[in-house]
Amino acid sequence: MRSFIWEFPLTASFALFLFLLYPTVSILMPSLVTEYFIATPGEIEPINWILSTFFHGSGAHLLSNLFFLLLLGRVVEKRVGKAKWLLFYFMAGLLSVLGDGIIRGLILGDKTPIVGASGSISGLASAATLLSPFRFPISKHKSIPFPVFLFGWMMVYSDVTNVFARDNVAHWAHLGGFFSVFVTSYLLGEKERQEIRQGFLLNFTFFTLTIILLFFINNR
Repeated sequence: MRSFIWEFPLTASFALFLFLLYPTVSILMPSLVTEYFIATPGEIEPINWILSTFFHGSGAHLLSNLFFLLLLGRVVEKRVGKAKWLLFYFMAGLLSVLGDGIIRGLILGDKTPIVGASGSISGLASAATLLSPFRFPISKHKSIPFPVFLFGWMMVYSDVTNVFARDNVAHWAHLGGFFSVFVTSYLLGEKERQEIRQGFLLNFTFFTLTIILLFFINNR
């Protein structure tokens, strides 16, 4: 199990860092949370935008995010390597916070602060769904058939259907993270952009066929 987790060291190290950071800051330096680790919609806070990508709103929030990070982050690390993994993560975090600030803060007038780690992990989830929708790496040299796309679909569905819910979840930020992958793709090489386009077409086609199948099942 240990070798399975550490097979992709950047994903595993990042998960460990996030796991240790939350209790360290929350318990030992709680005054820093509101000052540096949360972002307020409509406010220009570059340091908070960056640091919020490492922080979580609660212990349950942390554990949920770590599950998706460990599962889907390794897919991205396998497909594009460590440097581009970091690019996906931080671009998703930045764009999710900015998107939430524009839509929820400026348009909807909601000034509730957020943390940005979920947006970053949503970006990795989107990248994994597009880059490897049907295969999951169990090691650096071996992948198995696995519906990676289902995790991305479930996450997007949850945020779309609850986007206006008052549940203290930053759904707009999550959606910004999901769609950040299309912006990030312009910073990648042609090979990766082509893989993302192909992944989008595969997901869109499979999603459309699934909806059609469900329609006929429900109306037979």
